[in-house]
Amino acid sequence: MRQLILKVPQGHKERINKAISEHQGKNTIKFENQEHDVFIIFLPNNNIDDFLRSIGEIDEREISLIPRGVITLYPPESEAPDQVADVRAKSSFEIYLGGIQSVGSMFGLIGYSFVAGMIVWIGLVTNTSYLLVAAMLVAPFAGPAMNAALATASGKTPLLKSSLKRYGLAILIGVTASFLMTMIFSLQSFTSMMIGVSHVSKYAVFLPLISGFAGAVNVCQSERDSLVSGAAVGILVAASLAPPVGLVGIGLYLMDAEIISSSVFTIILQLLGIHLSATMVFYFYGKVTPGGIRFLNGKKSILISTCLLAVLAIGAMMYWQFSNPPYLQKSSISTELTQELESKLKNIDNIEVISKSASFTNTTLHGKPVVYIQTTVLSKDTTLAEQSLKRTVKQYLEDNLDFRDESIHKIYQITVLEE
Repeated sequence: MRQLILKVPQGHKERINKAISEHQGKNTIKFENQEHDVFIIFLPNNNIDDFLRSIGEIDEREISLIPRGVITLYPPESEAPDQVADVRAKSSFEIYLGGIQSVGSMFGLIGYSFVAGMIVWIGLVTNTSYLLVAAMLVAPFAGPAMNAALATASGKTPLLKSSLKRYGLAILIGVTASFLMTMIFSLQSFTSMMIGVSHVSKYAVFLPLISGFAGAVNVCQSERDSLVSGAAVGILVAASLAPPVGLVGIGLYLMDAEIISSSVFTIILQLLGIHLSATMVFYFYGKVTPGGIRFLNGKKSILISTCLLAVLAIGAMMYWQFSNPPYLQKSSISTELTQELESKLKNIDNIEVISKSASFTNTTLHGKPVVYIQTTVLSKDTTLAEQSLKRTVKQYLEDNLDFRDESIHKIYQITVLEE
């Protein structure tokens, strides 16, 4: 429930009371003087917009909406548990205005973006994963992402342009911070975490779609109905953007085209996926539509054209990703190759596999990206010499591990342990 304070000129009491009754208002309080009537009204969350629409022809009305959950109790007492459990989604009116209100100051956007870029840089350089999580908490990407989706769903061009500008500014500042840190500290090579973050999975499109869905649902839900905090959802949105943004700055300084291209690919894919899924949630679940919010006057053509552009762009990026393996699929290919390696090693007699892994390096040989295949085995036959067993295992893998031979170059390291 939401508390609404309504001030109208005298003479509209009957109409107001009828509208309150039609829209399930409860515990209404009325004050009046010689010129105005003041109503304190408690309405279900998603009835706010319809109620305001029903009194839209009353001139000189003044409205104060308190965007906080309110518990209303009224007879019969036996229904009190059901009354408290009323946690319907917010109205489209509140969702839209709340999004605009959450824009925040430009100083905060610039400051948080720069700090997030620095934290990402430190995390990548020191191979510290929890610093990447800290950067996701600080990075101000969730607000512009949700506002851009709200603008598209409502067909509001000025808000869309403003949100995209803030989006672009936040990313540019994050890249700049990472670039400056790399230059100041004269970083000369990539760490293992940088290389890992630069690798794209063939499942990469699912993360932004999920992030956009979760972010938009969190915005639409009543705060008492949300099982997940807004901060946690913000991390989910920033998780797909903060690390590659920092990596672009490092890649620009070190002039590594592959690192830059894979990171830019990830950033653009995340932006498009988050925008598309969040827009769909706002439109269908939050009822934020070009004609669904009073006084908004949005354009349906903006909604259709923007969504169509996002779908086509995502489709083009998917085609690019899958038509040029393995450059934009290294993360998932490493997993698949490790699984294939395990199955082949099981066919070799006289060894017990202790560990195995397959990972891409940041180099190429013979025009192909290099995959470093490492396995540690324990010999079951003590009569076999170590070097002989190494050659046997390596030769078997070279002859039988034909996974993507046409697009990758495999380098082997075999380690033999003794009991």
